[in-house]
This record gives sequence, C-alpha cells and structure tokens, in this order.
Amino acid sequence: MLKINLPWVESPFFAQILETKRLSATQKAMAQAYHDNGFLHLPNLIPGDLIDQVKYDVETKAFNEQFDVTVQRDGTRIQDFWKYSEPTQKLASFQPVQELLELFYEREAIPFQTLNFCVGSQQRAHSDSIHFSSLPARYMCGVWVALEDVTIDNGPLFYYPGSHKMPEYNFSQIKETANPTSYEDYREYEDFIEELMPVSGYRKEIFLAKKGDALLWSSNIIHGGMPVLNASSSRWSQVTHYFFKDCYYYTPMLSNMVTDELHLRKGLINIKTNEEVVPSYNGQHISYLKTSTNKYIVNQNLKLMHLVKVYGKNYVKKLMKRPAE
Repeated sequence: MLKINLPWVESPFFAQILETKRLSATQKAMAQAYHDNGFLHLPNLIPGDLIDQVKYDVETKAFNEQFDVTVQRDGTRIQDFWKYSEPTQKLASFQPVQELLELFYEREAIPFQTLNFCVGSQQRAHSDSIHFSSLPARYMCGVWVALEDVTIDNGPLFYYPGSHKMPEYNFSQIKETANPTSYEDYREYEDFIEELMPVSGYRKEIFLAKKGDALLWSSNIIHGGMPVLNASSSRWSQVTHYFFKDCYYYTPMLSNMVTDELHLRKGLINIKTNEEVVPSYNGQHISYLKTSTNKYIVNQNLKLMHLVKVYGKNYVKKLMKRPAE
C-alpha cells in the first residue's frame, strides 16, 4: 500500500489501513466516525472535579479585570490562560484525550494553545486550517470541552459533518492578487465560506453539549458558533488546539500562499511539558530562507542559492565539506 503524508484517519486509503490495525470494536467505530464526519463527540469524558476547577479559575481570574494577564483577553474569550491556571493546563493535557489523538494521528500530540470562553463565540463558519496548518498537512486538530450544559439559547457550536474533506481554502483561491494578507482580510475569508457552504452539499448540525462533554474536530472541518438568544446567558467552555510531532507549523492567514512564503510558528511551546517544540519534517530538519518579517520559504536549495549569492560558490563548497557541528 502506498504510504501517504497524511494522518491515517484522513487518508484516502483509510479503509485498507483500518483493516491492518489491532483495535477494539469501540476504537474502530471512533476512527470510522472521525474519518467520515471530521469530528467525534465524547460524552461525559472530563471528570466533574477538573471541570469545576477550570471553571472556578476562569470565573475568578480569566475574566476578572483585577487579575493581571499579558495574554489576549476580551469580553468573550481569553487566549492561553493555561499560563496562569494549573487546572486549565491539566485539561489541555488530559491523558485520555492525548491517547486518543495519538491513536488517530500516530504522532505525539502537542497542545499549543488554549481558548477559554465565558459566552457563546457567535463565530461565523470557518476552518481552523486558515489559522493553523502544518507540513506535512493536516497534523492539527481542536478539542472543545463544555464547562456547563449548552442549550439552543446560549450559542451552541455548529459544524458541517464531512466538510473536512474539502480543500484547505486560503487566500490563494479567494484573492486575485499575490499580495500579502493579514487579519484585516479575514472578513473576506468568512464571506467566502458563508457563500460556499450552501452550494457544498454539506448540512449544518448543532451541538447541544452537556457539562464534561468533549468534541474533537479535524483541522479542516467547517464550524462556528450559533447566535446567543439569551443575552444574559453564559457558555463556559475551553478549546485546546493541538499540533503533532515532526512537522513544521505555520499560519496560512498571515502567509503568502501564492508564493509559498510561510508565516512559521517559531518558538511554539508544548503546554504539557512547557518546553519549546523543535520542528522537523518527518524527522528531517529543513533549512528556510527569511523573505520578510516572519515569512520564510522552506527549501534547502533556496538556502544554498542565497549562500552562493552572498558568499560565493567556493565558500559554499568548503562549507558543505565541513563536518556537522
């Protein structure tokens, strides 16, 4: 069977690979559901005491203006609260989730970002792949956890089952120019996805979660937040985003996807270990050439061409003969 640079749960050879796996009936069913739908509902997964500890910290610290933070925070959400809350860090590193992710992706799972919400996000439909991507592709996912019951009134999540099988759309398909993009352009992406979904054949579903439920979703599934019908309602929740080992990590939203100038995520921290992640491509370290602020071309040959241009061919030949340090 041809080996492919994708997680096996997203491989076109999934059915054949599944037959070779020594999995329980439950594990096979979960893998099949994730492959088919792009998400997996895990009811009552998180222990109540851990949920309560996270919720207490979020209520008393995260959205308390008297509690000083240096991370991004607004009236809806706080990013990377794990840096201030041990329960939040524990939830992001919850071992049963780690084990399931490593079953699906066959690589070490790296929690790298948390988002804690106090109310429904009301986000428009989008794919996480516009924000987080990897080389090789699709080694990223998200896990959303309900810290309280969710009803139709407090802005539940929605998703389009199977939509993860669509292309990973970015601004190379949306814009006619090869100009750099930024978050000022994000609305154009949202408009595009909003017009795309009615003609895609995928149907929206709403997720009415119970406290302690978890929802694992693929990097490319289209999802968002429903309107909040009760303005006084809360919707306490935590999202953890995960990459996987032996990849290069980048942000398509801030990259130039036409010219392959990637906004690399350098200095990524593994929430579980609090250590910096060393990127690689299936274990191979590749050179990259800086083209502008935070943008790089990942290519061994371009690096050599740049060195030749700056230092001359003879110098580079000598450099290549030196033993690795």
